[in-house]
Amino acid sequence: MIQVLKKFLLNPWFQLAFSVLCVTASEVFLKRGAVEAPKLPKELNWTGVSGLASANVWFGILFVIMSFVSWLYVLRFVPLTVAFPLSNFVHVLVPLSSWLFLDEIISIQRWCGIVLVLIGVLTVAKPVARMEEKL
Repeated sequence: MIQVLKKFLLNPWFQLAFSVLCVTASEVFLKRGAVEAPKLPKELNWTGVSGLASANVWFGILFVIMSFVSWLYVLRFVPLTVAFPLSNFVHVLVPLSSWLFLDEIISIQRWCGIVLVLIGVLTVAKPVARMEEKL
C-alpha cells in the first residue's frame, strides 16, 4: 500500500497537477492576505510589507514554496516544452477560484480567454496522453 502511494505521489504528472493547484491556492491566500493587511503610512504602504502581518500571506508563501519544489521535480522527468504549457492551466484555475472563493466577477471577455487557454492546454495534453499510452 505504501509503495503504491509513494509511486502515485512521485508520479511527475501528479506533481505537475499538484504544482498547479499549489500556485492557485497561493494566489487566493495572497489576495486575501493583501486585502486584510493593515494600512500603513503612505510612504511604506506601497511596499506590501504590511501583508506579512496576515496569516493568509504566510499560507500563500508556503504554497508557493511547495509549488516550487514540486515544479523542480516535474522538470526532472517531463520535457519543459510539455510541462510549461500544461502548467498554464493555472490561468483557468485562478480566475475560477477568485470567482468561487473571493466573489470576484469574471467578464464575458475573460470567460472567452479562459476557454481559449483551456483549448490550448487540451491541445498540448492530447499528444501527451497518447504518448503515455504507448509507455
